[in-house]
Amino acid sequence: MRPGGPGGPGMQGDPGMSQQRPPGPPPAMSGGRPPAPPMGAQSPYAPQKWSKGDKLPTEFRDRQYVIDNYKQYDLPAPRKGHHWVGVGADYYQVSSNGTIFSVGPQ
Repeated sequence: MRPGGPGGPGMQGDPGMSQQRPPGPPPAMSGGRPPAPPMGAQSPYAPQKWSKGDKLPTEFRDRQYVIDNYKQYDLPAPRKGHHWVGVGADYYQVSSNGTIFSVGPQ
């Protein structure tokens, strides 16, 4: 390859290549945010809240959400067969099948 050839320091290949820009985001995404949900629909990014007796969704039962050092969060020791899970700013004491036994202090 000779200096100044295609792809070289001078980029002297196709003259149109240096002036083309990569395509931008689609118009709906140009603001940097996903499109708004339809009226009345809850955004998938909205924080979720659950209560005692609810079933914690499977995606929040993963090990990354389990709180082993509950005292550091001012939470009481979990009941036998239960453990604490942190989701956002909320804490849930759940059984092994994902049923919420209690909601931690706010």
